[in-house]
Amino acid sequence: MKFVVSDNISHNDVQVMAQVFFHHIGFDLVEKVPAEGLCLAVEKVPDGAVFAGFFQNGAMINHAQTPPKGEGDNDAKPVALAIYRVLSAFTGYVPPWGLLTGIRPAKLITAGLAAGLTKEQAAVDMTERYLVDPAKAALCADVAQAQGKIMATSPKNAISIYIGIPFCPTICHYCSFSAYPLAKFQNRMDGYMAALIKEINYLGHISQGKFVENIYIGGGTPTSLNDRDFELLLTAIARNFNVTKALEYTVEAGRPDTITQNKLALMKTHGVARISINPQTLKQTTLNKIGRGHSVEDFFEKYAMAQQMGFDHINIDLILGLDGETPQDVAQTLEGITALAPNSVTVHTLAIKRASKLHEDLQSLPKADYADLEQMLTITAQAMKNAGLAPYYLYRQKKSPGNFENVGYSKAGYEGRYNIHMMEEQRSVYAAGCGSITKLVDNASGRIDRIVNLRGLDEYIARIDEMTRRKVVAIGE
Repeated sequence: MKFVVSDNISHNDVQVMAQVFFHHIGFDLVEKVPAEGLCLAVEKVPDGAVFAGFFQNGAMINHAQTPPKGEGDNDAKPVALAIYRVLSAFTGYVPPWGLLTGIRPAKLITAGLAAGLTKEQAAVDMTERYLVDPAKAALCADVAQAQGKIMATSPKNAISIYIGIPFCPTICHYCSFSAYPLAKFQNRMDGYMAALIKEINYLGHISQGKFVENIYIGGGTPTSLNDRDFELLLTAIARNFNVTKALEYTVEAGRPDTITQNKLALMKTHGVARISINPQTLKQTTLNKIGRGHSVEDFFEKYAMAQQMGFDHINIDLILGLDGETPQDVAQTLEGITALAPNSVTVHTLAIKRASKLHEDLQSLPKADYADLEQMLTITAQAMKNAGLAPYYLYRQKKSPGNFENVGYSKAGYEGRYNIHMMEEQRSVYAAGCGSITKLVDNASGRIDRIVNLRGLDEYIARIDEMTRRKVVAIGE
């Protein structure tokens, strides 16, 4: 699809909204409407309204214009509203999240609650202002309320620690994280571990006097490290942070094929209480297709092993919308998962990111069946409710087919505090590792400063001193 966008409108805002309707095709910014193909033209008119015209083979087949600024209920997002009206009419698709394309919709509910609205009133306001489906607004309100209860128990001076391990046994086709296949980059491991531990030592120094509420080791797959390096990592964390006082300590064990009895024992010894073991699906043909490198049986075996080692907070990640899967496949996966009586499950909808292998085949991908995805989400929500798990955090990713949501479900007392901190953005996160992002939150002003580590493995190793100095300068000695 082509775009023609006036200078006073962000072409990124136009593309993000258009991708809600056309996630499966590419986009190009052009100066004028072409004679062939589809084109979306968007411009502001003098009264503050936004005009959007949709063209096919040079002829305008549909258009919409928002009310003048200040005269409409949806003037908070006029560009999105104009595009919504044009493309919804053309495709027949009504996005359940309406005009919202941001990652953290629950923050709108949180703001409404802070302004004195009830949970129900905040949900209605979301529906009216942003055309959000009432069921999605109600879900968002439930999540915001759950997050608020957890944040009320979080001290104002609390911080989170994030440690990134950018290695995996293989790279899944949908993955866009800073991750490297272990076999190919094994010769960088010693250099990476030395740089990472240096950065962890700096974080330990500059976090003195602050309450480390939670520690999260993510990736990649942290358990892809060999036993020696894994123990070095856990020892460095214990040396720099008071893990016994932390309210949560998580390791993404992620890939079942990386979990061993010895690694579980090391985590137990060093105070890790929460782990993730992520099958993504229980359909073996899908696992083979997406490059997971483990079997369904591996997942059940390692889950049982972790339980036997005394881990009772095991999160399970699932992905909806994987290539070729149907709502019936998802229902079968959920049946197998809920039979384990898990304490927390995180459900993602597939997002096709630019850095993923899947993105390379974007043009050949089938158009997502939005009705199927919505059905998958509905089936999942009911299965979680039946299993005694309630939604406690929610986020959305750009380039997710249909602009759907990712939801964390848990039993009471098993909410992931780090996940909530990331969504609420009310506490600072000190991060170490390749591609990690430190977020410094000023609660008085609401300002968030980000310090981004280099994504390239060799660059991270070579310039580790530069990155640690930036943190010391920003945070203070």
